[in-house]
Amino acid sequence: MRMLNPDPPKSESIKHYWSERARATDPCSLQATTYDVFLREHEIATLKHRIAGLSLPPGATVLDVGCGDGHATVSLAAEFPALRFLGLDWSEEMLVRAAQAVAARPALRDTLSFRVGDMRDLDSSLHAERFDVCLSMRSLINLTTSEEQYATIAQIADHLVAGGRYFCVENFLQGQRNFNRLRLAMGLPEIPIRWHNHFFDEERFVAEAGRFFDSIEFDSFLSSYYLATRVIYSAGCQLAGEEPDYFHPIHRVAARLPPIGDFCPIKLVTLRRKP
Repeated sequence: MRMLNPDPPKSESIKHYWSERARATDPCSLQATTYDVFLREHEIATLKHRIAGLSLPPGATVLDVGCGDGHATVSLAAEFPALRFLGLDWSEEMLVRAAQAVAARPALRDTLSFRVGDMRDLDSSLHAERFDVCLSMRSLINLTTSEEQYATIAQIADHLVAGGRYFCVENFLQGQRNFNRLRLAMGLPEIPIRWHNHFFDEERFVAEAGRFFDSIEFDSFLSSYYLATRVIYSAGCQLAGEEPDYFHPIHRVAARLPPIGDFCPIKLVTLRRKP
């Protein structure tokens, strides 16, 4: 009897999903890694503020783990021309788009580079390289298990200098539950976790990351944004019988709100590498 080929591992299906996103998404839309471009720009602006606060010396190095199409990496490199940036991603198709973005910004060619690599095996891509700052922006949530995620965080710590900072912009279960409670209270359906995402639990995150980092600070910086766009705006769309539009002006306005409460799964965690 002929045996059917088994389904590919989930990690390969996730990689394929993002590679297809890179091929299919209009580059001008900047929607390769999220359909909500205003949310993405809010993330980038927040990271610019945090990196500026470090007062890094010229030549300091920044690693973007899971950089996707490189839009955030390019924006940060343009903001900090004295620093050196490396973007790492497992999708060659995403990195084709990143290379195109750099080609359009020739001034960045000496300070920004991209490299194909799997975040689950950073040593193979980075060898003995150490960085002053590491970033991840909704990238570790694409790993399939908590064990893979925390093993990757351990490797990120290994590739940071003592006292180096890790700015971790990832999704957490607590904020997901909180904003879904509000949606239900407004008569809206819950927004589920997508099939290719695995969210963190805050308590376990602190326990696991605390092995390598001596300072761990959470910032629900997108809480008001989610409250305005995923609850209030969505409820208005439901009343009007309309589908929500990611380019509706409310997203631009919501990005200017100061954060209140804990109504968003996406959080910025700032961590400092132990000596």
